[in-house]
Amino acid sequence: MKIRVVASFLIAVAFGTSQSFAQQDAHFTQYMFNQSYFNPAAVGLEQGFRGGLLYRNQWAGYTGQGSGGAPTNILFTGSAPIMKYKMGVGLVVNSDKIGANTDLQVGANVAKHFNVGPGRLSVGLKLGLQSRSIDGGEFKVNDKGDPVYQALLASSGQIVPDLGAGLFYQSDKWFAGFSANHLTEPQFDFGGGDSARNTLNRHYYLTGGYNFELSPSVVLTPSANVKSDGKVTQFEISALAKINNQFYAGLAYREQDAVSLILGAGMLKDNRLRITYSLDYTVPTTDAKKPTSHEFMASYFLPMTMKGAKPVIRTPRYRK
Repeated sequence: MKIRVVASFLIAVAFGTSQSFAQQDAHFTQYMFNQSYFNPAAVGLEQGFRGGLLYRNQWAGYTGQGSGGAPTNILFTGSAPIMKYKMGVGLVVNSDKIGANTDLQVGANVAKHFNVGPGRLSVGLKLGLQSRSIDGGEFKVNDKGDPVYQALLASSGQIVPDLGAGLFYQSDKWFAGFSANHLTEPQFDFGGGDSARNTLNRHYYLTGGYNFELSPSVVLTPSANVKSDGKVTQFEISALAKINNQFYAGLAYREQDAVSLILGAGMLKDNRLRITYSLDYTVPTTDAKKPTSHEFMASYFLPMTMKGAKPVIRTPRYRK
């Protein structure tokens, strides 16, 4: 019954949306390995520190006509538990360059964990800062004396506070989460009137997945991620197989954007180092996009041991 419920949820998530997404937040094909980027409640759920570094080159080879190149991202995520207090803490740093815009997002995540049923429910909060700078020299303009253009040239960038919150549930079999970013909808103002203002719209994320043990050596995890700004919505789905607890292979699809191949492997002692790669192929191709995008990610896990006195284990023979 539980399998049917989760499968129904994933199908509804996958096919219940139909509009393209007006992207402000960066999207990542390997969203399943970067839950804390969009959901602060997903930190500290492993018994150890995990750090990840991801590079995304979208529409590889694209060059704009006087408006910069295609989107590129460098994302760092770090997560660790505070087991004594059943909490998790984390850090997210994302550099997002698209065209003439360069955004830098820094967020500190904190989450409280509760034992619920066979898994844990986590409630999280993100406190962050986001900066934006605009390279006015990237634009081609007819009137270089335009006040908006002059304001962009004079601008050295701006920093605004940011806030996010989320819920996340995880067990051995399945996971699900809901989160909201840019809760206060902060606004950048580059001094050129309404046309130079830009608001970070509130974004909502709904994600879920289930681990199917196909054999003792193969676990298949279908998952879905839905993102919306309250006006338009986009979904992405994936199916990722973990083989011998070391190798990864899967396929993904992002609505009205791309189909993807994901490959990876665990390395070093106990596969603590995980290297993954994904290749996106744009569907349908257009003159405004190059057909391929690439993501490279390295993730390292450092186990943590419980501190303090070990729990007393009693048996009926010696119980008094």
